[in-house]
Amino acid sequence: SSSSSSSSSSKSSKSSDQSSDDNVDDTTCKNAVAFGRPVKGQRKCGKAVKWAKEHGFFEHKSWYAGTGLTAESPYEDFQMYLYLNEKANCPRPCSASDVKAGKLSSDNSSDDDKSVEASASKSDESNPESTKPSPPAGPLAHTFYMYRAQSKASYPLENINAADLAGVMWYLHNEVVQNTPRKYHIDRIKRYKVTIKNTWEFWNAHKRQFSAFVAYDAARCSTPVCKDIYHQYGFVVGCQICDTKVAAYLAKDQTTWNCKKGEDNCRAPLWYSLPGPCPAMGMQNEDINPNKVGLNVNKAKSPECVKRMPGGHCKSATGAPDCTYSYEEAGEIKLDELVGIDDYNEFWNISYTRCANKVARGELPKHHKCQHNKEYVKHLDKGIGTSFWDGIHDKQKCTDRMDAVRRLYKKHYPSFPLSLPEPACEFDMYYDGEFKWKINHT
Repeated sequence: SSSSSSSSSSKSSKSSDQSSDDNVDDTTCKNAVAFGRPVKGQRKCGKAVKWAKEHGFFEHKSWYAGTGLTAESPYEDFQMYLYLNEKANCPRPCSASDVKAGKLSSDNSSDDDKSVEASASKSDESNPESTKPSPPAGPLAHTFYMYRAQSKASYPLENINAADLAGVMWYLHNEVVQNTPRKYHIDRIKRYKVTIKNTWEFWNAHKRQFSAFVAYDAARCSTPVCKDIYHQYGFVVGCQICDTKVAAYLAKDQTTWNCKKGEDNCRAPLWYSLPGPCPAMGMQNEDINPNKVGLNVNKAKSPECVKRMPGGHCKSATGAPDCTYSYEEAGEIKLDELVGIDDYNEFWNISYTRCANKVARGELPKHHKCQHNKEYVKHLDKGIGTSFWDGIHDKQKCTDRMDAVRRLYKKHYPSFPLSLPEPACEFDMYYDGEFKWKINHT
């Protein structure tokens, strides 16, 4: 059409002022963001796309009115939005939904409208690594959400296992809500914004971003090779995928490369291991209290052990052996509100007694069958008294439950992005004798 020809001509006339790193070519498509990072040759556009999706959409709602974009639109849709508005030298993405240009396409765009590129650049300046034309081969800093299913007990994110959203829902559905009352008195989901950067020592041996998952119980690493791992590579963060055949929770992003393209397993739920001080020592059984708010998880760890093995938690992850992850708390939501239960004790306990009393007093027919409410019964694949957890193998229902979690977080913590891209868990394997290899610190 004449309009598309005019647009193409306009873009072509501007290309002479562009650097070779950010050229626009309308004859071919090109995605500017891959796996949550700007791709080589599209750094300017990639930064703007990431800023628009992760910040701009929430901070400047009016810019995106009428575009068809939502908080869950993929990066390609936000790139199409910038492409249509001729912003940040963005090329046409290779796949996008029916995105409209919105108000930024107007010839009378306000200064605020034109600030999307400046905002993205300003946001990016705070991250020294993202200012590089292309990241060097080596350990990278990844910032994303982790989640914990917890009781009201409060303790740091150290010597502990956490999960992505799919992973925490997998755990809740498979191990927590099948018990009445809930296992470990778990009543909430806690969210953390975590930055991971593992060590060069690990990268030099494996060429991977993540180490293997190790189990933590009562603040102690219970996997036999923990000591070898941390001695050889520093306090590296590990990961593992969960079995999608157990529960059909799938991540938004690809979480593993050990799969065939298009398989559900490519977006399998993830669990993480976060090493803290003195991971070799843990709490005694008499000290474990899941409902104690100020639980001292380091009580059994000797000062000498803590000094010798400080763990990987630090203020800002650098990739040093004792500085592999940092985090900030990003809110918590209650399971009762998520599921739609007003009073959990009433739901599973008192309601049955009240019903039985009514039968005994003749207020209900004597043949009336009172039932014990349960959130989820495995052999029925549904709940009694609630339908929230019905269908553990139903992908759409599992997705709907994850979306409900995201909406509840957005309701209570609107300043945080709805979701963040998560890196893949690409650990390969431990090799025979590798813990005796010479450590490469370069």
